[in-house]
Amino acid sequence: MISVDQLAAIPSLGLQYLAGESGGARLVTWAHACDLPDPWLWFEHGDLVMTTGGGLPGGDTEQSEWMAHLIDSQVSALVIARGPGTPDVTPALLEVAESRGFPVLSASFDLQFVALARTVIESAVESERQRLSTITRLYDVYWQALHARGTFGDRISALEGTTGWALEVRDHGAGGEVIVSGRLALSQRSSHADPVADRVEIPIPGAGEVVLSASPGRVPVNDRPLLQHLGGLIALELEHDAAQRDRLRASGADLLVGLLDETITFAAVWPELRHRGMSNGVVVACWSTPNADPLHHETIHRQVCLQQYAPLLLPRAALLIGVVPRDLDLLAAISAKLAPDCAVGVSSTLTANSSVAEAARQAQLAVARAHEQDQTVNVYGEDIDDVGFLPRSMEDTRRLVRTTLGPLIAHDKSNEGELVTSVRVFLRNDGAWQKSADELKIHRQTLVYRLRRVEQLTGLKPTSTEGSAMFWLALSGAERAKLDLDELID
Repeated sequence: MISVDQLAAIPSLGLQYLAGESGGARLVTWAHACDLPDPWLWFEHGDLVMTTGGGLPGGDTEQSEWMAHLIDSQVSALVIARGPGTPDVTPALLEVAESRGFPVLSASFDLQFVALARTVIESAVESERQRLSTITRLYDVYWQALHARGTFGDRISALEGTTGWALEVRDHGAGGEVIVSGRLALSQRSSHADPVADRVEIPIPGAGEVVLSASPGRVPVNDRPLLQHLGGLIALELEHDAAQRDRLRASGADLLVGLLDETITFAAVWPELRHRGMSNGVVVACWSTPNADPLHHETIHRQVCLQQYAPLLLPRAALLIGVVPRDLDLLAAISAKLAPDCAVGVSSTLTANSSVAEAARQAQLAVARAHEQDQTVNVYGEDIDDVGFLPRSMEDTRRLVRTTLGPLIAHDKSNEGELVTSVRVFLRNDGAWQKSADELKIHRQTLVYRLRRVEQLTGLKPTSTEGSAMFWLALSGAERAKLDLDELID
């Protein structure tokens, strides 16, 4: 396409600026002659309006209003070749055009509008031919980049090389987070040379508030239709990526269920974790809010912060449990996206022989501690101010069992009760009331009464995150240490 400045530079046309020369970079897509009093009703974005002045009103106020209407129609420029008996162009009209950077040019009445129109149309046809050629090349480049099995950023960089623009994909729904950048865009940002004023953004179809952002690189961003073709390519990439992440989320949940109920060993899924981007330190994380509010976890696996990873995630009641990289900043960022006041508890680092079920209990205990101390992140075993809370030795385990289960053991010995057994069964069944009552061969309401009595004796509620974590830690610690509970109580 040809710009207004390029048209003004053609000597044979004899065009001269009357106003709005600052808008001379505007591109002209087509040209039409019109002497009607309301030309804005007949033209489209980018058109060049040519007139002999027959439709111009006579007064200053009328001409300024006429000019404002024409500019609002988003045409590119106005060429006036005044004919005999037509109104003079008033300073008011030119003032409006100048203030809004809208090009108004004068031409001789002898100018044949067909010659000007032919120049514009030939330029538009040639521009369209070049655009089709560029689009074909873009698809070829993108296809080759896909077959090269590079990253999303590599493919964006390949498109930068073809267009000469600096390209980024941004999510305005996440505060303008950058999903991916080409190398040219990264270079501009690192050198603080990103021309924000000249940046052009278009929405990515079907991707919510995600946009494709283009900034001038080797050439200015002056071809919006071409940019929209790029947006279509990016939409396909994002759609494919979202579908793949959904599949990984579903399969990851199945794996985590098996790991938690110990029907799958952690060593068996170790190679799968590498394919999910988790090749270094891996932990179990547990997210929750102090009041057990719902977590907005449904699309958390698609967030930009998890772009490099595909963790194993599983919602349970008001918790979200995950096998994730040991990156505390990342885990805190996920907390912020799940819910206000959400905290995360982190287990000790897993090895190929670790028990994920045990690590999950560590994470639950740590998140309860995080809420207690008003923290965003708490790592199991790093709470140096309270050794008794997280057992690190046999003596610590004995102390925790006495503190947590002592009142229950004493009650059961004195009353031939089964409070300890009831808590153990309730936790083993993940808080399922009827299933636990059936296993204990008691009425459901009897189990409710027993657990209420447990809370009265210990101050810990077995149905809460903190209570279940503390009771589980005490019970499993005693079991692993082969402690006789009766011997711990005088």
